[in-house]
Amino acid sequence: MAIETTISTPLPAGVQPQSVIVLLHDHEAYIRTTCPQLISYRRLSGPSISVRAPVGEPCVFEITDKRPTGQTTYKLTVTNQAEGVDSLVEGKAPTGTMAIKTRWRVKSDGNVGNVLEEEIEIDSNMITKKMIKGTIEKGHPEYHRSFMAQATKGKELAS
Repeated sequence: MAIETTISTPLPAGVQPQSVIVLLHDHEAYIRTTCPQLISYRRLSGPSISVRAPVGEPCVFEITDKRPTGQTTYKLTVTNQAEGVDSLVEGKAPTGTMAIKTRWRVKSDGNVGNVLEEEIEIDSNMITKKMIKGTIEKGHPEYHRSFMAQATKGKELAS
């Protein structure tokens, strides 16, 4: 059985929701932001990296990044959605296979305004699940802040 967690970050004043969605739809920016130990990536299917994929069309990448135990290669599927992006990481660790599904959405929250919300579902063996969940809950808020900073910078460049 999979375990789930949610990370939610308010959009700073002046950051337009559409700016964050555009960044999420930029798969190169998405990969570089969410894979901080990136060594390389290549597109396996979907439109060219220079072309934005239409909403609902999955793009599959092979990602290689650094881990404490060396480097690892896994498959990443990214699918643009109207309010954000869905992703699926499928990999093999020494302890077995894992799948991490995320749903990134820019939403309106009545209490704080607009938020970037990431719903995460982790499926692997019991020991690995808890370790992955802890790593995600520790690292992903920084990815959210990075998207906000990029959206702010994009706004300044457009001015």
